[in-house]
Amino acid sequence: MNNSIQVCTRAPAIQAQVLEHTPIYDLDAYLERQKKLKFVNLRKACIETFSFCFTVVFTFSFLFLGE
Repeated sequence: MNNSIQVCTRAPAIQAQVLEHTPIYDLDAYLERQKKLKFVNLRKACIETFSFCFTVVFTFSFLFLGE
């Protein structure tokens, strides 16, 4: 066996600080809140998508169909 000392040739990776989280005492309420937030985010995404599509259609209808 070779009993030589190994040298680390690269610097150690910088570790991100781990934030401690508050423990979940009421799992049912937590899951209900997550479900509600998921629905709110989905509704927001749908509204933003509809607004974007409406803006594009409205803009191109003015540009090309208004002649």
